[in-house]
Amino acid sequence: MRAELKLKIDKNTVIPFNYQYHLSSMIYNSLNTSNPEYAAALHSYHKFKFFTFSWLDISDRIITPEGIRSRDGIIYLKITSPDDQFLSTFLDGFFQEPLLKIGHFEAVPSDVHIIEAPQSFSTLKTISPVCLRTREETDGKNKVKDLLPNSSKFYTNLKQNLTKKYELYYNIKCDMDFEIEILSAELKRVQIKDTFVRCSNLIFDIRGDDELIRFGYESGLGEKNSMGFGMIEEK
Repeated sequence: MRAELKLKIDKNTVIPFNYQYHLSSMIYNSLNTSNPEYAAALHSYHKFKFFTFSWLDISDRIITPEGIRSRDGIIYLKITSPDDQFLSTFLDGFFQEPLLKIGHFEAVPSDVHIIEAPQSFSTLKTISPVCLRTREETDGKNKVKDLLPNSSKFYTNLKQNLTKKYELYYNIKCDMDFEIEILSAELKRVQIKDTFVRCSNLIFDIRGDDELIRFGYESGLGEKNSMGFGMIEEK
């Protein structure tokens, strides 16, 4: 299940370009407001978190050297999870807070719209980029390397990652599969605290087992989903 959140901000607010970490913190704060035990358990769980969120939708925006401004003071955020408890806990906390702290700026909760998952899938797009990484030995050292669509390992890791998440979430063996054909790719470089991540915004055709694809639709594709990577929707 997923929700689209409407937020109001001061029109003079400057939103930093790299805000994903701050959004993730806001989500955990809302969870903590509603259910501290649930929030603590989720935060301390070192495997997959089973939620992700979009980049901010700021339709009427001004780009400045310092960041982004919204002319009308309205921004939208989508958040998704296969776990209904996660979303209900988050929304309870979200609406308990009269003012949300997102890094150095503040937002007022305004409205929420629940979005049902499609019954089948064909052409999808990312609304937060896909992050995939691997380890390779370079100069005798084991280093982390970002994977991009020009690498065959990108597709292998994408499928393996979603299968592992499905198996861990449902505690069953997954024998389902899917294939994607990328129609367009836009490379991004995102800063998360002191780390830079190269990732990909995609438009792609997808085919395969709808149950597994729907799980990816709800939990996110690729890695670092809880930091706002890998959210997809219909094109």
